[in-house]
Amino acid sequence: MMTDYVAKEVKLLNKIADRISILDGVLDKMEDTDSKVKHFMEQEKALHEIRAIIREENKIGKEEEKAEAKEEKAFDDVAKKQAKLIDKIADKVDALDDTLAKLDDDDSKVKSYLEQKKAVSEIKTIVKDADKLMNE
Repeated sequence: MMTDYVAKEVKLLNKIADRISILDGVLDKMEDTDSKVKHFMEQEKALHEIRAIIREENKIGKEEEKAEAKEEKAFDDVAKKQAKLIDKIADKVDALDDTLAKLDDDDSKVKSYLEQKKAVSEIKTIVKDADKLMNE
């Protein structure tokens, strides 16, 4: 998307350069004439065209800024969602730690294994959600 704007800007700069070259040629020809009115009209015409090109450039600049703002907002939204997913994973790990700390020695191996499997499964689900988020 940004390359589109760069291409447009290059095109506009080329237009300005072309118009300046034409103006330079016209002014060279005007040196041989005494018509100040014709000289003035050619200058004004060239300046008007250059101003029109600059206005077009300003429009492109505003479009580019809007596109950048939109991309930035989308990036911020993704970053917030990622942070929430990371928080969820941290919560699951904390919950697992709490559960494992509460187990007594009699059946702790089996319950510990089951709790760990449950936590890993929940974290895998969260990671899948993160993958989906990254592929949007």
